Amino acid sequence: MRNLFSVSKSRTSEVRLCVRCSGNVSAEDRFCVSCGHEVSAVPSTRYHGLDALRGIAMLIGIVLHSALPYIPNIEAFWPADKGSSQAMNTVFQFIHIWRMPLFFILSGFFAHLIINRGSWKNWWGNRFLRIGIPIVVFFPLMSLTIPWIFQYGKTGQLIFFYSDEGQPFHMWFLWQLMIFVVLTALFRFPYLMVVAILNGLNKIGISFTGNIFRKCKYGLSGILLRSRFPLAFIILGSLINLPTQGELIANPIASGLYFVIGYSIYKNASLFEFLKDHWRYYLIVGVLGFILLMILDSKDLVTDIYSRDLDGDEYLKAITEPFAAIKVFIEITCAMMFSYAFIGLSENKFGSYDPKLRFVSDGAYWMYLIHLPIVTFLTFLMFGWTVSVWYKFSLAIVATLAICFLTYRYMVRPTIIGILLNGKRHPWKFP
Repeated sequence: MRNLFSVSKSRTSEVRLCVRCSGNVSAEDRFCVSCGHEVSAVPSTRYHGLDALRGIAMLIGIVLHSALPYIPNIEAFWPADKGSSQAMNTVFQFIHIWRMPLFFILSGFFAHLIINRGSWKNWWGNRFLRIGIPIVVFFPLMSLTIPWIFQYGKTGQLIFFYSDEGQPFHMWFLWQLMIFVVLTALFRFPYLMVVAILNGLNKIGISFTGNIFRKCKYGLSGILLRSRFPLAFIILGSLINLPTQGELIANPIASGLYFVIGYSIYKNASLFEFLKDHWRYYLIVGVLGFILLMILDSKDLVTDIYSRDLDGDEYLKAITEPFAAIKVFIEITCAMMFSYAFIGLSENKFGSYDPKLRFVSDGAYWMYLIHLPIVTFLTFLMFGWTVSVWYKFSLAIVATLAICFLTYRYMVRPTIIGILLNGKRHPWKFP
């Protein structure tokens, strides 16, 4: 661990400059009064593997949404093709169980990275720019486009139509991230007040309060967030996820838990290195858990609260079924194991710079924003085709990827839109 304060000496006193916020810190202070920054943290570096993982996970959203029309009994939620496949449902469930938890974990990780390299103010400004503006611009456009496409999927008629059905729900991830940005701003000020009080007590010789504070903070963090097998986190996550049966879209508190654990991983160098070396074991546990979950689903032992219109009593009965808590526990375990496995795998195998992966990573945000109307229209367009659902599934993926990549390469990357989404990028060429 390196010291994150640069030191300069004067004749009268020692003055330290916080490299995070450039604030002056006296020799007696253990925390920066301006930003609350502690003395040590994981050295800053470029995480090429995690950049690639984030981009690939975004692109897998195209696979996820391409599979939806071919899942059995999906009609109440999504326009359905006449053909369906249980194997397609398995593909969907496998992706669905870890993809969004991984997103929030990575968001927390990169949030800590940005804060560590700059300041809280830099992170807030970066998030409002990178998340807020796309929400303002793309949400109205998608709100006008996707309901029309959904109506086309149900009726086959290419007429303008608007309803609440088929809203750009894929952007809920951005909405929740904005909530976390606002909440961190609100909770930051009380934290800084505590830091200032501890520094004041330390100056007058009362240092045991700061020691107690740090021990409590790191003790709780160690049990809940920093364990190599985060059982305490899984149990807490299961309790918080039970009311929504593991669905994060309706549970920002659960999403926030994943965000926090990602934030913690950045500062936990030993855990991060352990994941890189032992990702296979996490993958094995995740696969075994997923197989168990599929067996449980096949027995129809848990009521799906999203496929039925349940009233208050029926809803409460559904989430308190004997196997409901078991199912959620397995889901959270799988989400954590797969997320840890893919984080370790990505940095182990793809930790060095690769221009192709970097291009995918840069373009993934644009593709995430625009892919839903494209992939839904293409899958709905093929409803009348008398070919295998797997052929239509594959064609939708390839066509959507081609449209997304081409529009990004020639219409987004060299323009102000690309700078907004990813920052300034040099022209990209095939190596």
